Amino acid sequence: MFTETQTTHDDVIGLACEGKLSESDLKRMHALLHERLQGASKPGLVLDLTRFEGYEGPSALLEDLKIDTAHTNGFHRVAVVGEGALMDWGTKLANFLTKAELGQFDPEEMEAAVAWVREM
Repeated sequence: MFTETQTTHDDVIGLACEGKLSESDLKRMHALLHERLQGASKPGLVLDLTRFEGYEGPSALLEDLKIDTAHTNGFHRVAVVGEGALMDWGTKLANFLTKAELGQFDPEEMEAAVAWVREM
């Protein structure tokens, strides 16, 4: 599942992913991002992956790739918060699918991640 986390800054969209994401989770996430991107011009995105465990099958992974390719030019910066091999692998893959500047942050650096995506 995922939750929206950043509501205090209009120029930041925050998402926390927990457990394994299903295709349905990712379709809802895509709809949320599409809605949030309507009013903002290239906001920052903070992805909290500290409790993310992967995908519920290949259809969920494909849905995530659809999000990445649909919004390749939608964000100014993307901060990925978490640790471990899965996060490293995902960030490297996302780097090929987005024009946004990507940054990796440890879980205790959440405030720094938010500040970084807000910089122009």
